Formats: sequence, C-alpha cells, structure tokens
Amino acid sequence: MKRLLKKLILSTQGTSLVELALLMPVALLLIVGSLDMGAMFVRKMDLSNAAKSGVQYALVRKPMQGDLTNITAAVHNTLAGSMTDSTLVNVELYCMCHEVRQFCTVDCTDENVSAFVNVTIKENYQTPFFNYSWFKSSFPISETATIRLN
Repeated sequence: MKRLLKKLILSTQGTSLVELALLMPVALLLIVGSLDMGAMFVRKMDLSNAAKSGVQYALVRKPMQGDLTNITAAVHNTLAGSMTDSTLVNVELYCMCHEVRQFCTVDCTDENVSAFVNVTIKENYQTPFFNYSWFKSSFPISETATIRLN
C-alpha cells in the first residue's frame, strides 16, 4: 500500500491536463475581453464617422437661421440601423466673438467673428460577447467633431 501511494505521489502523468484546466478560464477571459474591446473600438469608429459626416454636411450646406435638423438627419443616416436606445446626438451652432463662445443670434462687433458647428454623439455601449455585469453594466463612449464654417 505504501509503495502504491508513493508511486501515485511521484507520478507526473496528468499534470499537463491539470495545468490546462487551471489556465484555460484565464486564457478564454483574455480572448473574449480582447474581442469585446475590439468591438468597442469599431463602434467608436462608427460614431466618429457619423460625427464627421454631420460636420461635413454642415460645411457643404450651411445651417440657415440655426436649423440643425438636416445635420442631425445626416448623422442618423450614417448610423442607419446601428443606433441604439442610448444613442444621443447633439448638434450645436455657436459663434466665437472676441474669443467668447456665444449664440450666433447675438450681435457681435468683432469683424473676425467665426461660426462653428459641433456634433457630439454619446452612447452606452453594451458588450456583444460577454456580460461584465459584475464589473460594469455598460461603458459610455462618445465622439465629437467640430468645424469652422467661415
């Protein structure tokens, strides 16, 4: 009996299987985490392209009397079916007068007054591959693009 117990303790058969069983969950978590992080960067690029399309539309078709609905529509068209309930699009038109940010409807005595359009898109990102509710339920991402109109 002693000899059998000694042989069992000194045996190295199956150690690779034990090591694999211990390391596999960590390796899978790293792989899935990398996939989720990559998907988040792709979504952030989508939001960036949509914000850029909004300011490009504003550059080509200048907003008249502060009507920003067409710019917002251009952003929505770029995002198409990928918008979620948490996607918020904010478009603002402002002027810089004497290096002070103000509404463009206010009269300015500065001959170098500049008009800007700022498009901001915010979203609470939900990971597609793994649920990290034990860590955080959603990850806020946002993109902003600003263009000078004159």
